[in-house]
Amino acid sequence: MGAIFRRRAKSGKEDPTRINERLARDLCERPSGPLLWMHAASVGESQLLLELARRLVDADDYAGGFLFSCQTQTAARLIAKAIAEDTVLKDRTCLQQMAPVDTAPAIQRFLDHWSPSAVIVAEGEIWPTTLLELEKRGISVALINARMTEKTILGWMRWPKTARGVFSSLDVLIAADVQTQTGLKELSGKSVICPGNLKSALPAPSVDLAELEPIKRAIGDRAVLFAASTHAGEEALVIDAWMQMAEKPFLIIAPRHPERGDDVDALLSMTKAAVARRSENDEVEKSTEILLADTMGEMGLWYSLADTVYLGGGHAPGVGGHNPIEALQLNIPVLSGPSIFNFRDLSERLLPLQGFSIIHDAQELASTFPAPPVSAEMKTLLKADSLGPMARTLEALEPMLKQAGLRP
Repeated sequence: MGAIFRRRAKSGKEDPTRINERLARDLCERPSGPLLWMHAASVGESQLLLELARRLVDADDYAGGFLFSCQTQTAARLIAKAIAEDTVLKDRTCLQQMAPVDTAPAIQRFLDHWSPSAVIVAEGEIWPTTLLELEKRGISVALINARMTEKTILGWMRWPKTARGVFSSLDVLIAADVQTQTGLKELSGKSVICPGNLKSALPAPSVDLAELEPIKRAIGDRAVLFAASTHAGEEALVIDAWMQMAEKPFLIIAPRHPERGDDVDALLSMTKAAVARRSENDEVEKSTEILLADTMGEMGLWYSLADTVYLGGGHAPGVGGHNPIEALQLNIPVLSGPSIFNFRDLSERLLPLQGFSIIHDAQELASTFPAPPVSAEMKTLLKADSLGPMARTLEALEPMLKQAGLRP
């Protein structure tokens, strides 16, 4: 197993200094008192759990600490930054670890060390060995904002006994959409609530005005196309579209995983355009044409500059799209590739309304920019969606948290 992680580290998929954490070795010291383990796969789910933790702390009677784990380096950096700087969380007991691999020895070492009072996992993090070991130890687990594609549900249904054993080990099941709710009910044999997608309740990302103003001055009256959360292959599509535009907008590219910055920079060098690279602290000047935003925690800054967002994930094989709610709530129209199976229910509701559109290739992206503005009907729908999911999720978690000693 260690050899596998070392190979992943060589390809940039693992932090070589944190491989032992993945094997549940060399873990940091456990604090005293109740501890809530919150686990996510990557960036979006981690943001969701951080906001849930803030809401728990805001209630004043939360009695425990937080252990955040994740699967990706990008998410690990985001969590570390949040627990160090966030005004709500920085004074609480918060720790961040890489998630242990789902093998019995690693999970047993992890749980022996941390002994969590309860566990919350986000969206699609179903690891059978982990869940069954938690059940054996009598540690309650909640699955929140669960999202499962039809393909995933059907895959589990091919093995009904295994699926029932895994999913029935979950104590609280909260789905983000009706398709997942129906699938989880059948797989687990338990009650599943569906308050809506928690990501619609996330606050707008913060903006550093001291950073914003000089960039705005440099851009001037140019329109801005923001390619957000892009994956391999999508930057080439965006650059192709940009090259086709007679009146070129200021282009911002923020790869989903900032560690891909060198690859994107190499693509941009072929355009002969004037490029500023954020991770290199390049200054954006009036002559700058493209900004490579290969840093963490600055999405609010780039959204504040954008006229239209091209949202990555919809042209990347197997990704299934990313959530457009954040941009739409900021009244920025969103263009996406057609592969958005991760948000099928949501996209079916958004696509009839002006502000969210599907584009298929570079030529269509070039001809669609700037996208039509977000309609009043879209704004009304988004506002209604943002009101209920977090409150209903917290209400559903309350009995588990009390039983675990995390609430009085």
